[in-house]
Amino acid sequence: MISMTPYQILVIAALILWLVPLMLIWARFDRLPHGREMLLVVLLSPALLIETSLCAFEMSTSWHFLVAVFSALPALLTSLLCLAVTRLLLDKTRYSARLMVLPGILAVLLSVPLLFFSSEYKSAVLTEGVNGQLAQHWYVYGYTLLCQLSVLWQAFAAENRLREYQFFLSDQVVDTHLYRFSISIKVFGSLITLAFCVAVAIILVAVTWLPLSQWLQIMQVCYFLIFIVLSLVLMEKRRYSPSPLDYARLQQPDYPEEQLRDALTQAEQAMLKHKAYKKIGLRLKDFSRATHVDPTLLAAAMRTLLKRNFRAFVYHYRLEYAKRILMRSDVRVSDVARRLGFDSERFLSELFVKYVHKMARDEDSRGHDS
Repeated sequence: MISMTPYQILVIAALILWLVPLMLIWARFDRLPHGREMLLVVLLSPALLIETSLCAFEMSTSWHFLVAVFSALPALLTSLLCLAVTRLLLDKTRYSARLMVLPGILAVLLSVPLLFFSSEYKSAVLTEGVNGQLAQHWYVYGYTLLCQLSVLWQAFAAENRLREYQFFLSDQVVDTHLYRFSISIKVFGSLITLAFCVAVAIILVAVTWLPLSQWLQIMQVCYFLIFIVLSLVLMEKRRYSPSPLDYARLQQPDYPEEQLRDALTQAEQAMLKHKAYKKIGLRLKDFSRATHVDPTLLAAAMRTLLKRNFRAFVYHYRLEYAKRILMRSDVRVSDVARRLGFDSERFLSELFVKYVHKMARDEDSRGHDS
């Protein structure tokens, strides 16, 4: 029977864990809008464990040339994940893929000098680690710290993009619960925390305030685990709705009022003509094609003239339809809720009561005005 150390068992368990996202990308590649980016992330992730594996299985002498070859991976994988998230959140016309991966490419280029370090130095890094001796290890400290800042910046940008997407989600989809990225926001928050903690640890190790010689291997294992989690979260089975909206113009619209009114009239006519309110998972992008109106203009018209977002606009027609059905037949509320895509019978009932009260108040105010 082969006996293994806990260190070796940890490495093997991590590699077995990697098989889960590998099987997922194999099964779902054709159905993922961000399939190419996720395939690269999944295939490159195990390389983060190269140096850890060399230490665990005591192969540092014969394989020392692999040290620092994959040092740019945290920054590169974060770039790929940022691009993957952007493909999920925005229409292709609203971003440049080359700019998204530029930080990762720069990290790879800056890692080239590490490849020319002597074999003795690389072997010492694996066996003895890096602690203190700032003058000797300045490039390792400086480069690794720079990579953490790159990860930190990119992860923060991705998290902010996810939050912005969810903030405007009601302006471009009706059934928002089908399109949320709440878990992804939390995991990117964890990536931000990890990058910050590693950056602080590098500074403390460099000035000998933290006696942790194998911090490089610990960092790589932590990044491996969080990239595995991010891969699983971003490949979950779900609906996607890249936003067609220009957020800046939606918040400060500069359209003429006549143009807004024409857009709203076309939207109201298309809603009744196509009975779009019955469609579960209705998106502004699809609805705007039926109205032949730019999505941002359509959303701005609803916000400006009706003081509603797209979701509330469609809910108005859904509730009118529900009112007609419930008043003219003995159909159960649960059946109507299911037919219109509401979360539950209780949700529809509460929403319907609020809607009826609002309509009554509006009629009373119109009566007093007359």
